[in-house]
Amino acid sequence: MSEYDINIKRLLKESETGNIKTEIWAKMTNRRTCETINRRIWWKDDDGVFHDGVPDLPIELRGDVDNAWIEKSRKW
Repeated sequence: MSEYDINIKRLLKESETGNIKTEIWAKMTNRRTCETINRRIWWKDDDGVFHDGVPDLPIELRGDVDNAWIEKSRKW
């Protein structure tokens, strides 16, 4: 079991060109320390390509964030 609670949110924003862009944000809270990190984890550019926003996350946290996003995206 992960030591983080992870909450995933999708944010729709208008780009400078007028297109609607999608950003995926993660709120990661450490269960022991209650430290919270808010990070944009993925975003979609004007060409519809998703980009990774967190290449510097630790491997164990990255896997948890990816799994949380996959589960949340099934409900969207």
